[in-house]
Amino acid sequence: MYILSTYIPTSEKELADTKARVRELETTLLGLKESTKQSHKRLAIPSPSRGSSPASPRPVSQAPLSYLPDTRDFDTALAAFQWHISYCGLGSPLSTQRAAFYSLIEEQTGCTFNVDEFAHEVTQSFNSQQLKSTKKVIGIKWPESALVQQCLDYFDKNGLYSIFPIVDVEAVQILLNANVLDRPPNMTRAANRACLVAFAAMITHIHRHERAFAGADPDAYLQAALTLLPEMLLEPPDLRTLEAVTILMLYITPLGRPQAGELLLGIAVQLIYNLGANRIQTSNEIHRTDQRSQHLRALFWHCYAIDKEFSIRKSQPPLINDADCDLDLPTTYAQETSARHFYMKPLSSKELLFPSDLRFSLLKSKIFRLLYSVHSQTLPEARRVQHIRELDQELSDLKLGYPIDCRPEAFATESAPDYLFHDLSIRGVNIHLEYYYCLGKIHGASSSCSIPSPQNWSPLPSSAELCFEAARSSLIYIWRVRQFVNDHTFWLHAQFLLTAVLSVFWYLITVPTSPTFTRDLKTLEDIAGLLAHLNKPTDDGQTSPPFYLSHAFVERLITLAQHSRPRVAGT
Repeated sequence: MYILSTYIPTSEKELADTKARVRELETTLLGLKESTKQSHKRLAIPSPSRGSSPASPRPVSQAPLSYLPDTRDFDTALAAFQWHISYCGLGSPLSTQRAAFYSLIEEQTGCTFNVDEFAHEVTQSFNSQQLKSTKKVIGIKWPESALVQQCLDYFDKNGLYSIFPIVDVEAVQILLNANVLDRPPNMTRAANRACLVAFAAMITHIHRHERAFAGADPDAYLQAALTLLPEMLLEPPDLRTLEAVTILMLYITPLGRPQAGELLLGIAVQLIYNLGANRIQTSNEIHRTDQRSQHLRALFWHCYAIDKEFSIRKSQPPLINDADCDLDLPTTYAQETSARHFYMKPLSSKELLFPSDLRFSLLKSKIFRLLYSVHSQTLPEARRVQHIRELDQELSDLKLGYPIDCRPEAFATESAPDYLFHDLSIRGVNIHLEYYYCLGKIHGASSSCSIPSPQNWSPLPSSAELCFEAARSSLIYIWRVRQFVNDHTFWLHAQFLLTAVLSVFWYLITVPTSPTFTRDLKTLEDIAGLLAHLNKPTDDGQTSPPFYLSHAFVERLITLAQHSRPRVAGT
């Protein structure tokens, strides 16, 4: 267009010359376009501008280009690890909280410790052992319509909507019947294509062990969906847009570096407000579009849960303000809990469960607002004590609603029978860990300083023991469910693990004369042993950087804790 705009005719002859030149340029551009199209066809690589799979079967990957964090690479894993521990009680690198952490260690152990120095040392150690970490080369692939159909059939048949209400099955089927993925991009919305492709990525990723998905490449599918994001965001938003962005967020957030997930969450929240998902619709609207309305609310709760998790983890205000929302749980949400909420039982799409109990999300919102927000820090001490007691009671009431043999304390002991853990679902694990995390956050707010040293717990000294007992229980629980800990789940539970490790460590060095010292140290040693086992290098030297880093970190803390005992004993 810039070239054409430079021609400004001043006479009929010049006008005729200009028209001829325009026709000549148009012919040239058409020729270039056709040449590019034929070139891509010969190479069997979809053009980046198409944003859709061509009609030829199974396109191959484009040139390596990764939008996804891959913590199989050591440097990526190290950055992820440093991000996580900043929100486990250490604080950011230049914060007063981290400075207090360093000071406390030196005062109680006589040793110095610095996270940046640790990162440098552990990197040198990794390299000196000639260990290997491999960053997967992820291309861009577009799933065939047949694979998306398989995913939809599997999703519907197994009632997976109960846990992940991420797409409207009927609406997706309509898109597949219309051959959306095989049509030219300009004939369908980018959100429609992104929704289908992201959905295929999500299902083939979560259920990668299913024989039907053996040849799938979910990361490459997700990258294909991400290429559609700019175009999708410039379209008028609809339900498919929210579905696509929500799936992208749910896929990326647990990969170890949730910053990208936070950005996608911000987009999803804006879509929620634009589509009115934050409010229950009027009775007339619900009557006309009952299924759509309920599905829209299910997507809202997905985003609400992630938002409150980020908020309480980082002690930062949430994106979703409770005052702007109707917080009634979905009508099909199963609030009456039974064993099926904790164990692997058949699912029904007519009953919503979500990956964890939504009531924890509501409680996390209250914990932040009443105990960790800027406003809460200005409240009188008596009012904060009242809030701690009320929130503790609410958490206790929630736990008492679970069947007796499904409550977290039944599992978080060394003596719990093995049969309790048979058929335990990942949702059951999430619920138990969320309980202890919330318990620790509630009573951790009793500390009068950033570092939870027992000397600073006033006027609720009992909160100190409750906070540290929650950490102990979390670590014992993780050790008992160690079969769930692997490369694919580590970052899902890293916050629970690392927060509990640091809390127990602080208790060890501040109260080294405690009668629980030996037991607590043994708990850390068990976790270190679990991480060492998971980090065991393969025959060719390949190792898992997240486990390598976590194991080295826990081992360092154990060594520091051991220095605190003889120092106080005067030996």
